[in-house]
Amino acid sequence: MSRYTKLSNEKRNGIVYTPKEMAMYLSKQMISFYKTKKLPKKIKILDPAIGDGELVIALISNLKEIGIHDITVVGFETEIQAIESTNNRISEMFPSIHIDIRNCDFVQYMLEEHGTFFSDDIEINNFDFIIANPPYIRTQILGAERSQRLSKKLGLTGRIDIYYAFLLLSTGLLNKNGIAGFITSNKFMTVKAGSQVRKFLMNNTSVKKVVDFGDTHIFTASVLPCIVIFGAKKESSEVPTFSAIYETKDLDKCTPSKNIYDILDSAGKYILPSGTAYEVKVGILPKMDDPTAVWALETNDTSSWLNNIKKKQWKTFADIGKVRVGIKTTADSVFIGNDWDKRGERPELLRPLITHRNAGQIIANDSEVWEVLYTHEVINGKKKAIDIEQYPISKAYLEKHRSRLESRKYLQDANRLWYEIWVPQDPSSWADRKIVFRDISEKPMFWIDQTGAIVNGDCYWIDIYPSTTDDEIMLALAVANSPFIEKFYDIKFNNKLYSGKRRYMAQYVEQFPIPNPNTHEAQEAIKLVRSIIKKTNKDSFESIKSRVDILVDEMFR
Repeated sequence: MSRYTKLSNEKRNGIVYTPKEMAMYLSKQMISFYKTKKLPKKIKILDPAIGDGELVIALISNLKEIGIHDITVVGFETEIQAIESTNNRISEMFPSIHIDIRNCDFVQYMLEEHGTFFSDDIEINNFDFIIANPPYIRTQILGAERSQRLSKKLGLTGRIDIYYAFLLLSTGLLNKNGIAGFITSNKFMTVKAGSQVRKFLMNNTSVKKVVDFGDTHIFTASVLPCIVIFGAKKESSEVPTFSAIYETKDLDKCTPSKNIYDILDSAGKYILPSGTAYEVKVGILPKMDDPTAVWALETNDTSSWLNNIKKKQWKTFADIGKVRVGIKTTADSVFIGNDWDKRGERPELLRPLITHRNAGQIIANDSEVWEVLYTHEVINGKKKAIDIEQYPISKAYLEKHRSRLESRKYLQDANRLWYEIWVPQDPSSWADRKIVFRDISEKPMFWIDQTGAIVNGDCYWIDIYPSTTDDEIMLALAVANSPFIEKFYDIKFNNKLYSGKRRYMAQYVEQFPIPNPNTHEAQEAIKLVRSIIKKTNKDSFESIKSRVDILVDEMFR
């Protein structure tokens, strides 16, 4: 369901999409960051996704409290009912306010009709405040043609969200003292697709403050929200503040608090009346040589810690192999299963398959056995689909599902054969040693595979370079499964999901550090990891793993 649809439903049911407390917090913060101490007597506000008007109402309320009464509001909204409702709501609360809400898509207007919309008394780039909670939908939902056009005009690549466009297009509408405040998903701060947004904001605006609301469940939608506040002009001397709040299970020394918004700027652990405990971290968004770099909270302690890690780093995971995602069949129920003996005669093309069910630390969990009908091979160094006529049992089985497989139009458009797997990866690489890991998990799950099994798309794997030594692989496994790497991930990448789960994406794993394998601690850790893999040590896994974890800490201390 798109945000537009969701918003419409919520309006009809009288639900406020942006919580009132959040709207009040954001608007107060924005006013505090206005460049001049004395606000002008006349204030112009833009909300490019005005919805039910909660954000604008909060901003107006706070401006009136400090004596500003001459206020003009310009809003964009795509639904007639919402416009009527919001117009009436604001007019009843603030009769003297001039309101101009148009039935228009802000992004489309800015890209295609720019310059014709605003009235003569409102200059296009003369807003004092821009406040918004834009929709969180993928641009692909807009349709391929419009999505591609939008990406091209804004210089964006990858799987982008529509709120990227709202952010970028709004920056040019502020006056020289103006302030923008956006409530968005926190994804743009850390994912590769958001790199161009980060770069644009860092190079062209003055980022004032970032608040990562993490897994606070402020919204009913499954999104981890954040606030980003920025000014119109880049100021080289300014250091943005950064707050992050995430649920914690550590209830020791928690301070009671009535609500989240009272604690956002004070580091510590807090417990709310609901019984849920949160840890708040407060620091800065550091200056970065690379403006596309991940946005992560930094304190004096974390900066010092990361600098020390860099000194102890010998290599990174990117140096030992290429991180790849597993196969994607786009028809899993046809190609994948653990019940092939029940489906009839076993196809000749069945291969062992590693899935998230096999996830373990250092070694796999072999309790479940899955297989994939793999229809690809390498001949003379070239990847190609197998000749299905050479495999009569596999052909007969696939023929039963031919109509479904042929319905994958994108496969046909790419001139692929009807029985192919959409993303088979390199068939020649499966036989080599590899490190496999889960995409999403609370604890890191990295394990070695030397069985030649194929990796499913719910996991990633490191296609290890031939030059990489066994010692380097063992050491990488020690580091990847340690509490140390959890701390490294949280400090450097700042990308947790709900319930403490992390996304172990390629862009992060590639940066994991590997210490010098020639130290005494490294050699001991390598020996212990080998004993886990070979199951030659009589000690329990937990005991050996704890010793390895201690050694990893010592290597980076």
